[in-house]
Amino acid sequence: MAKIRQKLAKVYIHSQDNGNDFGIIDHLAEVGYDVDFEVVDNGVGNKVISCEIYDAGGKKDNDQK
Repeated sequence: MAKIRQKLAKVYIHSQDNGNDFGIIDHLAEVGYDVDFEVVDNGVGNKVISCEIYDAGGKKDNDQK
C-alpha cells in the first residue's frame, strides 16, 4: 500500500558547524512528520540544509502508543 504524504513546507537552514543543526529535524521526526533533507556546502565555510516537511498522518496528542 502506498504512503500518501502532504507537503507542508520547504525550509532552508543556514548554519555554521555548531552541531545543533539537526535538533529541529529530529524533533519533527519524533512527533510524526516525514522530513527529507539535503546538506550542501555553500562554498564559504557554511552549510545549507534544505528540508522538505511532510504530514504523513503523524501522531496526535490523543493517540495511544
